[in-house]
Amino acid sequence: MNITLSLWDIGGQERFDFFKTDFFKGTAAVGLVFDLSRPDTFKNLDIYFDDIRERSGNIPIILVGNKSDLIKTIGKTIPRDNIIQKMNRNNLIDYIETSVLKNINVDKLFNTLALSALLDLRPRLGEIVDSDHFRFKVLLVGDASVGKSSLIKEFIEKHFDGNYKITVGLDLLVKDIYLPNEDLPEETFEIIKDAVSAEIKRIKEIRKLEKISKVMAEEIGNPEIISEEMRDDKQIVKIYKKRKRKKILYLFLILVSIFLIIGVMAILMA
Repeated sequence: MNITLSLWDIGGQERFDFFKTDFFKGTAAVGLVFDLSRPDTFKNLDIYFDDIRERSGNIPIILVGNKSDLIKTIGKTIPRDNIIQKMNRNNLIDYIETSVLKNINVDKLFNTLALSALLDLRPRLGEIVDSDHFRFKVLLVGDASVGKSSLIKEFIEKHFDGNYKITVGLDLLVKDIYLPNEDLPEETFEIIKDAVSAEIKRIKEIRKLEKISKVMAEEIGNPEIISEEMRDDKQIVKIYKKRKRKKILYLFLILVSIFLIIGVMAILMA
């Protein structure tokens, strides 16, 4: 299964709060990242969780404890029970501890995000490329300096850069990955089949509505009227059927009139 991941890294600084929630729209999966050496970054996760649920709904969220290599040096600063409680309370689908420095579980994180998005296939606009190729928007969110950018760059470039540069606003990178079909859960293929069928049906409906709108625009002679009057699909079809019935009625009346005229002329000529 081919997956194209659009990886969005949102700056964690407070001064970017006014715009960052808009980027949750259209997201397929989220990695909620905290620093295992900084308990405050763990406590702040609820703020991001609320934003995600408000903007993106019940999408898959993976909890990510980054900088696991520091545990040997400073010990565990966040009790395991607290992590489990947060997962259960917020219905998070998985917890993965990562280290960019040691390249621990970085690929696993993004492969899990891709698989989670696939199992939760809606689909959103542009997600289905074809039956074995999908495109997902994935976010990493969390406080500043928890390692979001480093995780993405390690995943894409396979290189750890010690010269850390803080993300200003937003970074966007793209990566193609391949998930072997034999490694996918059985239900994945049924989900894909249903989603593709629904997408094909949706595209057919869109094309049908576009055709109807075009015909009506030509009849009325003013496409702007169509766009203003027809805000939803049901309204388009309703107006189209009403106009079609009128055309049939007019045609019927014309035919009846012709027959009546022929009948009257026949009587007069007799």
